[in-house]
Amino acid sequence: MLRYNDLVERGLVNGAMCVITQIFWPNYRRDQMYDNDIPDLQIEFDRIGIHQLTSTAVKFPAVKNKRTIEKRMLPIVLCWTCTVHKMQECMVDKAVINLGSNLFTDGQAYVALSRLRSVDGLRIEDLDCLKLTGTTPCNEDALEEMERMRNYLPAPRP
Repeated sequence: MLRYNDLVERGLVNGAMCVITQIFWPNYRRDQMYDNDIPDLQIEFDRIGIHQLTSTAVKFPAVKNKRTIEKRMLPIVLCWTCTVHKMQECMVDKAVINLGSNLFTDGQAYVALSRLRSVDGLRIEDLDCLKLTGTTPCNEDALEEMERMRNYLPAPRP
């Protein structure tokens, strides 16, 4: 998962999911001279395609000796699991989804299930049907809001 905004117009933003497809070391791996010889990565995004990611350096002042400290990193996080919130606008081929007591808000199950391209890659764990439907089939607040907004619709044409 990308951890910073790189090319926002192309969709390379913080939280974008990707797969590392290749690692480019500056030297042979055994011949790394310095700890900051960080490799470049080739990463692939679903909709964006292949992108090369280089390390970034962030400099900030040291408090006591008036020098600067440099932090070098690859702005990427390996993630084997991901929350439903982070998966919005992502599509995946496979997912293990817990639809039990961990559901805490209306629509969360829908968002989780709708991220899959196909039901073939779906594995459901801890299914609690009452958490999916609740006591009413719809959210009462949502129904009231839809009714309120009907007043703003233009009148139908004859």
